[in-house]
Amino acid sequence: MNQSTFSQYQQSLHDAFFTDPDQELFDFLRSEREEQRDEQRSRLASIAGVHDPKVLETLQRAGITPASMAAFCLLPLVRLAWADESIQDNEDDFILRVATEDGIQYGTPSYRLLSKWLEERPSEKMINAWSSYAQALARELDEASYQSVVAATLGRAQRVAEASGGFLGLGAKVSENEQLVLHDLAHALNRTGS
Repeated sequence: MNQSTFSQYQQSLHDAFFTDPDQELFDFLRSEREEQRDEQRSRLASIAGVHDPKVLETLQRAGITPASMAAFCLLPLVRLAWADESIQDNEDDFILRVATEDGIQYGTPSYRLLSKWLEERPSEKMINAWSSYAQALARELDEASYQSVVAATLGRAQRVAEASGGFLGLGAKVSENEQLVLHDLAHALNRTGS
């Protein structure tokens, strides 16, 4: 069969499929798409820490995937863990526990990425890419959606910063270096970038 004949058969199939639709098949395909979208929205909600349906819809329309949101949400946690040049005994466990509670399950690519960053400090190039992505996200999302993402991201970061908690529960819960990282994160997440 030559290519032209095959193309004709293919076109005939296409025409039959789309001009004489089988409603049951279309309903099934639409249902499948909706289930996939709902599953992706659920994963995005867990990772982003945002549960407002309007915000989640905005994130999905912007093309933000659970994987890209995971990288965006995880890097601040890792930066805080490395703020004092080494990860404290309880910080890595706490970060992994927070990640699991927020829907980043053991064995997933996001969890493995986070584990890797806890073993090896992220590069300056990666941190700069994160800041650039934050600014692109700020331009892409409306104010309310962006502020929801920022609040969730900074809230998690604050929890991680407080994880090391001072000596025997005394003293400052957040070290000076961690405060600097929190300030830097807030600055990077500022809509104007300044």
